[in-house]
Amino acid sequence: MSASSHPSSRVRRGVAALGLILAAALSSPAFAQSFVGDWKATAHAGAVEASETVHAVKASDGYAVTAKLIDPAPGALEAGPGTDIVIDGDKFSYHRTVTTPNGALQITYSGVVTGDTFAGEVDLLGNKIPYTGVRIKGGQ
Repeated sequence: MSASSHPSSRVRRGVAALGLILAAALSSPAFAQSFVGDWKATAHAGAVEASETVHAVKASDGYAVTAKLIDPAPGALEAGPGTDIVIDGDKFSYHRTVTTPNGALQITYSGVVTGDTFAGEVDLLGNKIPYTGVRIKGGQ
């Protein structure tokens, strides 16, 4: 019996192959860690909170992010879709623009996903506001 066909050699090769597969799987960002999906996101500005549903998808040219305010105040301004979107493993960032009577205002969002939640910040005119989110699962 040759050394390569010996049962203990096959077992060692099998264990080594399994180890490589596990290492590759564990080192790759898991889908659950990605910002892709639907979220209930909230900006926490002191006593005032603003929540919106955020929809992030993989697009042919990168990613697309859209959002809609939840229970907006009368006359509330809605920001447009995301631009300059970066999703890198569990980290994300993007910009949105809201048009005000005084002109366009750019808002920058960034954060880190952990499982079905994220924590980050909204940068509005240099003011950093805590920004958190919970993944919306089917049927919610």
